[in-house]
Amino acid sequence: MTGAASPQLKPEMSAPERSRRTLIRGVLVFRWVWLGWMSVVALMDAGDFRRAGLAWASIGLAGAWTAWVTISSRRWDQATLWADLAICAWLIAVSGLVVFDGEVVHRPFCATGYPLTAALSWGVRRGPRGGLAAGAALGVVLIATRPVNGVALTDLPAREIRDLVSGIINYLVAGGAVGFVSMLLVRSAQALQDATEELVRERERAARLAERESLARQIHDSVLQVLALIHKKGRELSRRDQVPPAEVARLGELAERQEAELRSLILRDPERVPEGTTSLRADLETLARAVEEVDVSVSCVGPLWVERRIAEEVVAAVRQALANVVEHANASKATVFAEEDDGRLLVSVRDDGVGFVYDEDALRADGKAGVLKSIKGRVEDLGGAMDVTSAIGKGTEIELSVPVRGRT
Repeated sequence: MTGAASPQLKPEMSAPERSRRTLIRGVLVFRWVWLGWMSVVALMDAGDFRRAGLAWASIGLAGAWTAWVTISSRRWDQATLWADLAICAWLIAVSGLVVFDGEVVHRPFCATGYPLTAALSWGVRRGPRGGLAAGAALGVVLIATRPVNGVALTDLPAREIRDLVSGIINYLVAGGAVGFVSMLLVRSAQALQDATEELVRERERAARLAERESLARQIHDSVLQVLALIHKKGRELSRRDQVPPAEVARLGELAERQEAELRSLILRDPERVPEGTTSLRADLETLARAVEEVDVSVSCVGPLWVERRIAEEVVAAVRQALANVVEHANASKATVFAEEDDGRLLVSVRDDGVGFVYDEDALRADGKAGVLKSIKGRVEDLGGAMDVTSAIGKGTEIELSVPVRGRT
C-alpha cells in the first residue's frame, strides 16, 4: 500500500537509563510529598505573610511544575534540569520575600524540603559532581535570603547560623549522595547489560558453530562418502581399455542423487537445539580426538540431543572404557557407536584388542574396579545397565543402555 506512513518504533531504553528513570520516579514521589506539606504549612501561616499572593503564586508554580514533570514523557535533559534548579532556587528566594522585614522563616515552607529535589535530580542525571554543584547553588541562594530580608549574616544568632548551615549541608549531602548512588547503579546496569549482550552473542556464535558442525557431519556421513566412492570408481574405470556404459551411468546417477542431497542440506531449516541439552555425538567426537594412542572412530545416528547431566556421565563412562582399551587391550583401533532407540540411549565401545574374561567377582578381588565403578556405577546411577562381551583374542565390546525419556 502506497502513501501509508510507516509506524515509528520507540528505541529500546538502555539499562543505565532505566536505572536513572527509576531514581527519578523516587524523587518525583518526594516532590509530591513536600509540595503537599508546603501547601499545608502555607495555610497554617497565611497570616504571617506580608506578600501572601506571591507565596501562593510560587506554590502554584511548584505544583504546575511537579504536575508537568509527572505527566510529561520528556526525558530529563539539560534544559529540564536547569529549569528545575531555577524554580527551586526561586522558592528559596521567595522564603525571604514573603515574610516581614527582619524575619526568618523557621517552619518548613519553601526554603527547605521541596528545593531539595533539584539537588536530587541533578545527582541522578549528572552524578556526584552535578548533585554537589546543584546543592552548592541552592546553598548560596539560601544564604542570600537573609540579607535580602534585612538580616545581616553577622547578626545571626547561633540558632539561625546552625539552621542555615544545616540547610546547606542537606543540599550538598543529598545531591552528592544520590549522585554517587546513581553513578554506581548506572555502572552496574551498564556492566550487566554488556555482560548480557556478550552472552547473547556467544550463544548465537555457539548456535552457528553447532549448526555448521551438524551440517558438516551430515555432509561427511552422506555426500562426501559417496563422492569418495565416485572418485575411486572413476579412477578404476579410467585405467580400463573399455568402459561399460552402465558403469558410467551408475556413477552419473550417484552424483545426481548426491547433488540433490547436498541441496536439501543447504536449503533446510536450521536445526533447533532443545533447551537444556547437548549433542552427545559432538561430545563423543571431541573425546575421540583426544585419544592419541589408538585410532578411535565415532558413529552416531543423528546428533543425539541428551540432557547435559546424562551426557556428562555417559561421556565419562566412555572415557574410562577407552582408557582401558589404551592401557590393557593392546588394540589398534576402537569404535564408539551411539543411537537412541525406544526411549533408551545405546552406546557401545568396541576394540580389536586381545580381549579378556569378564568376571566381576574376580575384578573386585584383584582390585581392578575401574570397569565396575567408573563405567557400570555411572550407568546404574542413571537407571541404566552395562553389558560386556569379550573373549581372549577376539576383542571387547562394552554396551551401555540408559533411559533418556521421561526424566526430570
